[in-house]
Amino acid sequence: MLPAAGDPYFKLKSCGYLEAGKQAGYEVNIYDAGGYGNLDRQVSQIQDVIQRKVAGIVLVPASSDGTVPAVEQAIAAGIPVLNDGIATHSEKVTGFVGEPSYVMTELLASYVVDKLGGNGEVVMLSGPSGLDLTKLRVNGFKDYLAKFPKMKVVAEKFTSTASAEALNTMQDFLQSHPHVTAVYTFNGPIAIGAVQALRAAGKKPGEVLVVTTDMEVETERMIKEGWIQATVVSQPVTMAKLAVEHAINAVEKKPFPKTELTQASMITMTNVSDVDLSGQECGK
Repeated sequence: MLPAAGDPYFKLKSCGYLEAGKQAGYEVNIYDAGGYGNLDRQVSQIQDVIQRKVAGIVLVPASSDGTVPAVEQAIAAGIPVLNDGIATHSEKVTGFVGEPSYVMTELLASYVVDKLGGNGEVVMLSGPSGLDLTKLRVNGFKDYLAKFPKMKVVAEKFTSTASAEALNTMQDFLQSHPHVTAVYTFNGPIAIGAVQALRAAGKKPGEVLVVTTDMEVETERMIKEGWIQATVVSQPVTMAKLAVEHAINAVEKKPFPKTELTQASMITMTNVSDVDLSGQECGK
C-alpha cells in the first residue's frame, strides 16, 4: 500500500516488495493511493483487501493519524500490518521498518552549517504534512540549525512531492528572500523542482546549497553536476524487502524484530561514485 507509487523512490520500493514476495513464494500486489493527499482512497484500499482476506499488509501510510482506524480494523481481522518508512500512530501496528530520519537530516544540517561557516539564510520545502516521517526529518534539520544563532530559517512550506509545485514554491521563496544561501528539500522530486527554480533565476550550480534525502537517477545526475550538494540515502529497496519478510514472518508466526532501522549514508559530489548503493538497487 503506497501513497504515491509513481514517485521514483516508491518505484524502487515496489521492486523490492515484488522481489521479496517472489523469493518467499507469496503473491505481492501494489496499491497506489495516487498522492499523499488521497487518504480516503488509501483507506478504501485497505478496507478492500480486508474483505479479500489477504495474508498481510505492508503499508506506507498517506497519513500517520488518518490510517489508524483502517489499520486497527485489519489487525482485528487477523491481518498483520507492517509499516514501511512512515508509521501509523497505533500501538497495535504489527511492526515497523524505517530509516533514522532525525539523524539523517541532522547530517544534512551539519553539512550546511559547515559549508556556510555557521551564517546563512535557509528555506525549507518540507514535504507532505501529517506524516511522522516529515516531522522527524524537519525536526532533525531545524534542531541542529538552532545551535547556530546566525543560521536562520527564513521560510518554510509543506508541499506535495511534485516537482512542479516545488518549482513554484521555490520561485516564491527567491522573490521574498533573494539572499537565500541554502535549501532543504524533503526528497528528490522536490529537490529537482527547487533546482529548476534556481536555474530559471540565473543561479549557478553551488551558488545556493541544495540538500535533500534519498537518491534516484535524476538527483544523482544533479549531484554530479553540482546543483545538489548533499543527500542522505536510507536503502529503500532493503527497507521494502525487510517489510515483506517481516510481514511473512508475522503471517507464519515466526519471530521478527518489532522495529528495524536501516543505515543511512551521506552522499556528496566527492563520494557519489564510491558509496555502497546496493540497498537501493533492484533487479540486479
